[in-house]
Amino acid sequence: MTLDCKFAFHSTDVIITAVKFSVGPLLVVLLAVFAVAPLEYPGAFQSHTGLAAVYNLIHLDQFPAQFWNWAPTVGRHFDLFRTDGALPYLVAEIFHWIGFSFLDSIKLVYALAWMASGLAMYALARRWFSENGALLAAIVYVYLPFHIATVYVRGAFAEAVAWSIFPIVLLVASRLGRSSSASPVASRLRFTLYVLPFVLLFLTQPGIAILFSLFTIIIAAALGNWRSGLRSSVGGLIVGALLYLPTIFRYGAIILPNGFNANFVLPFQLFSSLWGYDVSTGSYLDKFPLQLGVVPIGLAIVAVALAWRGNAVDWKSTADRAESRLEADSCKRRIEMQRLVVVLLASAVVTTLLTFEIFAPVWKLLGVFVAYPWQLLALVGFALALVAGAAVEFDARLSRPAMLAFFVGLPVIASYNFLAPRFFETNPTRPAIAFFGNNEIALWSYRIVGPLRHGATDRLQLTWQALRPVDHDYTVFVHAVHENGNTYAKEDSKPQDGAMPTLKWTPGQVISDTHTIQIDIDGPSEGYHLEVGLYNAATGQRALMENGADVLILPRPGDPEPTITDQVRPSQK
Repeated sequence: MTLDCKFAFHSTDVIITAVKFSVGPLLVVLLAVFAVAPLEYPGAFQSHTGLAAVYNLIHLDQFPAQFWNWAPTVGRHFDLFRTDGALPYLVAEIFHWIGFSFLDSIKLVYALAWMASGLAMYALARRWFSENGALLAAIVYVYLPFHIATVYVRGAFAEAVAWSIFPIVLLVASRLGRSSSASPVASRLRFTLYVLPFVLLFLTQPGIAILFSLFTIIIAAALGNWRSGLRSSVGGLIVGALLYLPTIFRYGAIILPNGFNANFVLPFQLFSSLWGYDVSTGSYLDKFPLQLGVVPIGLAIVAVALAWRGNAVDWKSTADRAESRLEADSCKRRIEMQRLVVVLLASAVVTTLLTFEIFAPVWKLLGVFVAYPWQLLALVGFALALVAGAAVEFDARLSRPAMLAFFVGLPVIASYNFLAPRFFETNPTRPAIAFFGNNEIALWSYRIVGPLRHGATDRLQLTWQALRPVDHDYTVFVHAVHENGNTYAKEDSKPQDGAMPTLKWTPGQVISDTHTIQIDIDGPSEGYHLEVGLYNAATGQRALMENGADVLILPRPGDPEPTITDQVRPSQK
């Protein structure tokens, strides 16, 4: 009796299985090179978070012994669940210890996490698929548009690392089981290894870890492994929370009331071809990329169509009547993959619906864990990538080398135009100078050109960055102040002589700004320093720094660089 169940088995597969086993991960790494190649460009790429990750790493490097209770709070307020975890920065700090610059250490973690995400998805997909299906799922996962936007548009450092942990979390949750023959010590060690991915995910991004754990439990339960999914996820979250306690004791169990932004997804955005670098506004003019991608959706449709082609056949009864064990196993495997496709598609649809405004009441609870509803699209893309990998599993012809090369190349080609981040030349080596207006604007660096003497003309070169949308039209003031307290030069102007007013700044945008002042010839010959700050052009009110001061004292060339606490000076207008 001939059965139409040879969707995953070629006669030649048995011969080259050993070769494919080693070539598959290698191909994943090689194909991921196109995604990480822009990270090799000199300087930093322009994203919504700008240089925040680099300066957080510099802050950690100053206090490495405090890693156990440290959180990346440079340029942001601590938030119990929404704040990034410290784990990605520890990895970057290790790279810095061995000789990489702060910027290169951050970029290296981005690159390794991206490649690791493909390898992790390959390992997960091999739980159900052949090497061909696993390879396709891994490449789709690497080149998901929202994955690319997470790195090159949002600059979400911790979330980029979390993408590499998601597949391992589901893998262990779907494989954890009880072994009656194992010794108590072996059982505890085994359980520890299975909860470890959840712990790592929690220490990477607590809020995302909690939501993904719920996602994992539901998928594991639908696949008949609810006990393993519950044990590993809950156990991992408990251990992760215990390790997180020192950080909570240091910063407090703070949940920011304005930490959630109700920018819901508009359905058309999921299928839009537009790609922009603006922030999400939740309107029809929004150019922020939220598309799921034509390739993942198209391959998912192909997988569904092929999985139920010839659905009149009762695969279970066919497997029972099979004349050989290979044929029976093949039919049972088809049933298992059909169930997997249904479960993943259902989870993707439900999760997508949660990002729509119609489910706004749900976000009164879910909004505690993430800043935007559309962050759930990472879970949607994760599910779609697995379903896309199944497209070559239900028809042997699609696994032939030419067809497989076509399908694997599609995600790379379709997303290649998105791999064009904007770069600017910088390589920070010292802490951030100051933050103005409640973490509204950061002053990353400055340079004084010219002698601080009477009659001299000096230029002050400033590097600003918007940390969030700027709601005030600020004017920059620069004063030359003598050590006797008198001011001998003033210059007030908007950034870049009015060409780049702060109202036009977008989050993450880095602005180079130069101001020129001439010190009064009638003043003392030496003993000057510069002071800089911002004030609202409409009200004259100065923007305060984190320490409460409204003016930043810059040292003279050759003086030691000040700490923030040394910069407090009585207000002077």
